[in-house]
Amino acid sequence: MKNVWTIVKKEFYRFFRDKRMIITVLLPGILIYVLYSLMGTVFAEKAVDKDYKPTAYVINMPTELEEALESVLVVCDNVMTEEEAKEKVSVGETDLALIFPDNLFTNDGSETPDVRIYYNSSKNSSVVAFSIVEAVLDLYKQPAFSVNAQGGGDLADEKDTAVNILSMLVPMLMFALLASACIAVAPESIAGEKERGTMATLLVTPIKRVQLAVGKIISLTCFAMLSGVSSFIGVILSLPKLVGGFIGAETAAMYGVGDYFMLFGLIISIILAIISAFSVLSSLAKSVKEAGAMITPLMMVIILLGLATMFVSANPALGLFAIPLLGSGLAISSIMSFTATGAGVALAIISNVVLALLLTVLLAFTFKSEKIMFGK
Repeated sequence: MKNVWTIVKKEFYRFFRDKRMIITVLLPGILIYVLYSLMGTVFAEKAVDKDYKPTAYVINMPTELEEALESVLVVCDNVMTEEEAKEKVSVGETDLALIFPDNLFTNDGSETPDVRIYYNSSKNSSVVAFSIVEAVLDLYKQPAFSVNAQGGGDLADEKDTAVNILSMLVPMLMFALLASACIAVAPESIAGEKERGTMATLLVTPIKRVQLAVGKIISLTCFAMLSGVSSFIGVILSLPKLVGGFIGAETAAMYGVGDYFMLFGLIISIILAIISAFSVLSSLAKSVKEAGAMITPLMMVIILLGLATMFVSANPALGLFAIPLLGSGLAISSIMSFTATGAGVALAIISNVVLALLLTVLLAFTFKSEKIMFGK
């Protein structure tokens, strides 16, 4: 055990002495917060306020529709031609132009009156106004029934919407962030030492290869955790703005200490599995550049595993949690949606740890091979 900690201390000394490496590990969280916050601000500016009342120019307003349309639109009083109204909509000065035929409700059935609605699809408010007016006109085209005249509608509240978004986004984001953190440190620690020639010095010291592998995995896991935690904090802090502002302090309070404890355990196990896999690939490479090229395809697969949770049923079979990494994505999604079970989370963590142990043994084997280490 003493030799393991010697390797860990050596790696910590090398890591914290390199300011560029520290910045590389911590910078993703800051960048993610800034980027996602800016995205959320842009989306919020483009969104249409729920109390917003669209404006419209109406030509030949039928008395039968006057009350209904004025309840959902601000009808402009200016009298103008059809072309003038279209120009106002085109330049964004108003949301709609409605032109009604003279015989809308007085035709004898020999022809179908045509109502022309002009809107500007580059403006969200104009698109919303078009949908509203279409719905109103549909009621008059089919008067046999109405829709939600006495109430009803969407029963989902803000909490339900927030939970649904988080359960889909967080697994994918976490996998991407943690994989990025691991790829930032693994190649430099193993392939980098081979490239510089310092790995040969380590291998001739009186230390077991398994101890060397364990020491490398422990230290790299700690470094990746710093980046993972930084990135995770960046995501959590920026989510309120990213999803439109309805995930606020009350949403964060929905999750208890137990939820965060399970999430933390999953994060550690995911990093262990990913860093072990990246370390094995790095040991097979002759340079940092080659290691990066070998790791990139695996990183894409890992991100896809996080994305795959979106396509699995809301209540997956317990056996799926035993699949390394995929089970962790399902467990994170279940935590976010309040459907997590202790058995599912435990299986996900155990499967990652078992995979990490197997990969650590494989890493020790590569350290023993002179052909792999020295190209002989």
